[in-house]
Amino acid sequence: MVTSSDLLCGFEELSVKLRRSVKLDHLLALTDHNGLLQHARFSVPARREGYTVDDNARALVFAVKADRLVPNPNILELQRKFISFLLLMQEEDGRFHNFMDFSQRIIDELMVGDHLGRAIWAAGAAINSNMSSGMKASARLIFDRALPWARASTSPRTRAYACLGLHERLYAEPDDSNLRVNLKLMADSLVALYNTSRASDWEWFENILTYDNPRLSQALLAAYLSLGEQTYLAVAETTLRFLKETETINETHVPIGNRGWYVRRETRALYDQQPIEPGAMIEAATIAYKLNRSKLYEEILRQALGWFFGLNTKSVELYDDSTGACYDGLTPKGLNENQGAESTLAFLLAAEAFVNGFAQD
Repeated sequence: MVTSSDLLCGFEELSVKLRRSVKLDHLLALTDHNGLLQHARFSVPARREGYTVDDNARALVFAVKADRLVPNPNILELQRKFISFLLLMQEEDGRFHNFMDFSQRIIDELMVGDHLGRAIWAAGAAINSNMSSGMKASARLIFDRALPWARASTSPRTRAYACLGLHERLYAEPDDSNLRVNLKLMADSLVALYNTSRASDWEWFENILTYDNPRLSQALLAAYLSLGEQTYLAVAETTLRFLKETETINETHVPIGNRGWYVRRETRALYDQQPIEPGAMIEAATIAYKLNRSKLYEEILRQALGWFFGLNTKSVELYDDSTGACYDGLTPKGLNENQGAESTLAFLLAAEAFVNGFAQD
């Protein structure tokens, strides 16, 4: 287990300790013949509640990078299941259903939302991996069919996830000018949102802070790495600083609560705090810190990691290093004792980003 004293270590030493705490037991328990189940009742998979593209896409992003964090003989089979699930849920026109019940019945209408953007991110990560040529071909099919819908979307998060997928694919296919054009379009649209919404006391892309907020900043960091446009870096750094200031209370990371979120000029919600927010903060701040070694990003990383290991408003540990599961968050009464896919993946993705970001420093 990573302790509060470990969080004061140098990042190379901390990455070693964090790697030792990672296990895939719970991720494997949540994955059946269809894919990754969405929820758990306490630590037991809640089969009745079925599956989502959201979670299987996040799981694929992790699975194609997992060997660098925690080698496991089951990783290849996980990759196959997750990419197969995305293929199942995508229609020929490129849109996705998001929800499937345990009997393999699709229970929602086609729509363009977060899940489509996350599928593009997952497909890009798969293309930029050591997966087999056949699985990469499937990932390209998913990616190419979905991308036009992301271009047409007005959702900041759909576009941010698509930016991450475009960045991944560009790393694997750097000579593809069409990928560059699309990444620039998506990143420019995020900058335009920022310029429309920003004020001296509100350096953000929207007039509300909700969930997975750091992904928007992370998307611009990824676009900067791929395209070298300084504006993307400037907006990413400004918005990350704003998030850090907004989500820090008494030197403790306090994610925006989902019971009302934080509407501009209104009172922010303290609960429920969800792991998706500190997890994304770690992923974004790892990139930012590697770029300029700022004290700001060091503080973000230590505080957001600390949230998982007891440095939070309830002083409880959310990550269970005996199984690799993460609890679903903090409520006004304390720990939410369910251990669903989103929460566990939030930690695993953050751990992968941090460990592989600093292991060689």
